[in-house]
Amino acid sequence: DIIRTIRDPEKPNTLEELEVVTESCVEVHEIGEDEYLVIIRFTPTVPHCSLATLIGLCLRIKLQRCLPFRHKVKYLS
Repeated sequence: DIIRTIRDPEKPNTLEELEVVTESCVEVHEIGEDEYLVIIRFTPTVPHCSLATLIGLCLRIKLQRCLPFRHKVKYLS
């Protein structure tokens, strides 16, 4: 729910609407007491997307601002 509203940098749609991120592409694993690993697999809209790094950064910042627990984030594109 946290990342589904992030908008694509070049389009008026959200990353979810463009199927860049989906619920099935997000995994959360407990790695310690109150510590979690969040894995997000995202698919840029085109191969060799020049904005893939920016999309990853947007995902990271949104999670840092919204998650109430300690976490590590891993992105796979």
